[in-house]
Amino acid sequence: MKRKPLAIAILLLAVAAWAAYYRYVPGRTPAGQPPLADLDPTSFDEQFRAASGDMRLLVLLSPT
Repeated sequence: MKRKPLAIAILLLAVAAWAAYYRYVPGRTPAGQPPLADLDPTSFDEQFRAASGDMRLLVLLSPT
């Protein structure tokens, strides 16, 4: 019966370590690909207007 609490503790520790890694280690974009843009209102407006000659696609996702 002592193995079950130990296994649960190890699993919780592994999940916590993965979550901390995912949260605090920055991701990298592949070579040749521009990084994702920030979507704060001022920079979004500037980026949207700067691409007036290109096709622009705005996708809104909802969790519901």
